[in-house]
Amino acid sequence: MRRTRWLVLPLLFLAAAPGVLRAAEERAPFTISADSLEVNRKTRVAIYQGNVAADDRGRGLSILADRMEFYFDERMEEIERATATGNVRLSYGERRGVAERAEYFPREDRAILLGHPKVWQENDVVSGCRITLLLREDRSQVEGCDGERVNAVLYPKRDEGRPPGGARR
Repeated sequence: MRRTRWLVLPLLFLAAAPGVLRAAEERAPFTISADSLEVNRKTRVAIYQGNVAADDRGRGLSILADRMEFYFDERMEEIERATATGNVRLSYGERRGVAERAEYFPREDRAILLGHPKVWQENDVVSGCRITLLLREDRSQVEGCDGERVNAVLYPKRDEGRPPGGARR
């Protein structure tokens, strides 16, 4: 019985930990699902593999990936950062993005997309070598590297009071 308790406690803790993240702020839970989970309390890492879906409802951010690693503080009470790899897809608000790798820092409300990242809002798309999403500020930074330039395709917005392709009234 005692051995079973020690095997189950880390799993129960991980299930509870997202709900207590910044409990003083009474935020929505951080939920994670995957095909498998490995927890190492000594290194304070939880590794989810296979069809990983992480949802930080308090910030409106969802991340899908093949694998995600969550790094906890010393007491394993708060996620310090998360790394997603393999077929990374995310959404936040009206924006969606893809990349080969993403790093997420919940305390800073910041996500970094690497490996041919692209972010869309409606039909508009921006791409570069590195895209930093500053979620709290509703701001992005896009960088090119090694001869790769930043690219954006922006579609004009249609005004309700203007005829299609026409001048203003």
